[in-house]
Amino acid sequence: MLKGADDVVMEQDSASRHGEMTSWDINDIKLPQDVRQTDWFQEWPDSYVKHIYSSEDKNARRHHSSWAMRNTNNHNSRILKKSCLGVVVCGNDCSTLDGRKIYLRPAICDKARQKQQRKCCPNCNGPLRLLSCRGHGGYPVTNFWRHEGQFIFFQSKGAHDHPRPETKLEAEARRSIQKAQTAFSPSSPRLKRIREIEVTHYQSMTLWGAMPTREALPLLHSKLDAYMLPANFGGHLSKSS
Repeated sequence: MLKGADDVVMEQDSASRHGEMTSWDINDIKLPQDVRQTDWFQEWPDSYVKHIYSSEDKNARRHHSSWAMRNTNNHNSRILKKSCLGVVVCGNDCSTLDGRKIYLRPAICDKARQKQQRKCCPNCNGPLRLLSCRGHGGYPVTNFWRHEGQFIFFQSKGAHDHPRPETKLEAEARRSIQKAQTAFSPSSPRLKRIREIEVTHYQSMTLWGAMPTREALPLLHSKLDAYMLPANFGGHLSKSS
């Protein structure tokens, strides 16, 4: 079927607009503003990609990324530059009972990241090591953000050459579980104090000839059950929630 002249012109205009939308660079003096449709937000942007988000997108406004990115010095105040920190892995390359690997999120601060690597793997207690990102010609993958009018322009340079780390929410959940395990470990002062109170309560009741029941004791067992985890718990799992 032959195409009409109007159809050909429309296709050329559409191709021209598409080329204009993808041919821009984050460092251009002027970025396209005739954007008819913005992109869906990408949580794991990878490779050399460009996206145009709406300025109303909350994730774009927060420059969110599930990769471990930190701010990098940039001479252009209009462009936010972020570099990937990689992922923290087990030095023994261990696996959990279900075959998953441990991929922890690197700390943003340099001192905190060094301290993090001196800790033990939550699965096998082996050493942790930082697997740095070198996906941009031997340098870390770099993300660029720029706000222009009603749009937020995003550009990524480089392809991540390492596994995905845990997300921020997963990291916070893992730290909360570890704190609970520490607080209710057999050697923790808090648990010792709870046991002292329970023993004192037991002795006071037996002194008056009353046998304490489970209901008479403080509701400590249920609290401990809520915090105690299975013995084979392996810390963070590599799969995102």
